[in-house]
Amino acid sequence: MPSMVPVGPFKTRKTAEGLPFPYYIIPFDKQGRCEGPATRRHLLDNLAGFSDIFLFSHGWNNDWAAATARYESFIDGYTAQRTALGLAVPADYRPLLVGVFWPSQTMAWFDSETGPGFAGTGPEDVESGRQLAADIASSLPDDEHQRFLELVQAEALSPAQARDLAALLASLARGDDEGVSRDGPDADDLLAAAAALAPPPPDFDDVDAMASAPGSTPAAAGLGDILGKLDPRNLIKPFTVWQMKDRAGVVGSRGVSALLHELLQRSPARIHLLGHSFGCKVVMSATAALPSLPRKIHSALLLQPAISQYAFAAVVPESGLPGGYLKNLACIERPVAATFSAHDAALTKTFHLALRRKSDLGEQPEAAGSSPSKYGALGGFGPQDSAATIVEIKEPGEAYALGAGNAIVGIRGTRRISGHGDISTPATWWLAYSLASGR
Repeated sequence: MPSMVPVGPFKTRKTAEGLPFPYYIIPFDKQGRCEGPATRRHLLDNLAGFSDIFLFSHGWNNDWAAATARYESFIDGYTAQRTALGLAVPADYRPLLVGVFWPSQTMAWFDSETGPGFAGTGPEDVESGRQLAADIASSLPDDEHQRFLELVQAEALSPAQARDLAALLASLARGDDEGVSRDGPDADDLLAAAAALAPPPPDFDDVDAMASAPGSTPAAAGLGDILGKLDPRNLIKPFTVWQMKDRAGVVGSRGVSALLHELLQRSPARIHLLGHSFGCKVVMSATAALPSLPRKIHSALLLQPAISQYAFAAVVPESGLPGGYLKNLACIERPVAATFSAHDAALTKTFHLALRRKSDLGEQPEAAGSSPSKYGALGGFGPQDSAATIVEIKEPGEAYALGAGNAIVGIRGTRRISGHGDISTPATWWLAYSLASGR
């Protein structure tokens, strides 16, 4: 990917007034290491004269083409709307755009129940599954490598085999990093997620109780019928979601946070954060991990955030801890705005089935705003236990009353956001403008 990134801006675009502005893309690897150091250096050496810096991150399952297409769609729509509506900006307005690129791809199952074909489906699925299995296997010790491949290629797993595969996968998972030190997940966490994905899904609370009861196993807790013929994909699926969610945290806290700190330190420009899906975790983890706060970030817009509904809660249920991003509110001048939509199938129907680890609670199918599970997503059900204001998404030209800073505002987007990826629309461009401009 670094070969695709020039030393300097990725592109030069024009504002609604016709003034050119630079658009950089900074790539990071899965460890949060910058893969375009010369581009990063060029950006930091050329900050003079800019009034507003927009730092944004894509989300789940975006390759280079998809990520850049999403970015450009939003940029083009935002600029065209400013032109069409004559939206004012300060006389000294000169923007600079910075897009983050991180390796967020494993398999596309948030928008589809189709997983990789470990056991005899179509040729493309089989190849996708083979590559994914090989990638996971390469991280295991030599003495576990062959056993893993045998298990994932099975037609169905016995309860004992399911526990073996869950234990192997859990050994590769890490504790989440929402600002609170927690242990990594175990096999029971993964088995509970697999059971929740198996048709028909059991009661959410029963599954969680089974997974968290000391010394219990899914078979002993009455899930033998479900796990007796478990498709190995139902263990791989939640594992890959854990992997990408945690990777977003690593990229944010280890890589993007350092870049954000330098932008705050080396430029007086207003800083605006934007994220989509797991990209919201990238920008919020970056904020939470700032080594110091040279000055406040100006605004943050989270579009369909694939993070816990309790991420900004004062007290997360059961843990008694604050939400991992609660402290971020004090770092941002304007309220943090987060969209949520009942039409987002990924975040209203799937997220809380897979992300059921202890660390997923607090960032950690009902109408949006009424969550069916304590593991619900912020982008599916809105902020919970967060003293949040909830407002309906506005039409372009309608004024928002978002209130003062140090707060989270849930933007109910059901009438204008039709799905998880539906983030570049007139309503979201208007929201971004309203938040950044204080209108």
